[in-house]
Amino acid sequence: MSEARTSGKFGPRYGSKVRRNYDQTTEYDDQCPECGADRIEKESSAIWVCGKCGEKFAGGAYEPDSGAAEMLDRALQVETEELEAAKEELDD
Repeated sequence: MSEARTSGKFGPRYGSKVRRNYDQTTEYDDQCPECGADRIEKESSAIWVCGKCGEKFAGGAYEPDSGAAEMLDRALQVETEELEAAKEELDD
């Protein structure tokens, strides 16, 4: 027998792809940035709240981690490398 999922409440309605996408958006394996608990719940679009400590934080619309922090880190790294290269050219 297959594992029960949150989309099971829909029964055979809406099609398998929609139900699979629904299951993927309701399964979170992220942790609270404040206390590290695994009890994160979606309060509204892009607003997440920890069930343990009550900490609210912004994330993505469907996942607690939107990936914006990684993009910002990459952009800053490129900027830093460009500044270092320009500084070396000035020193030469």
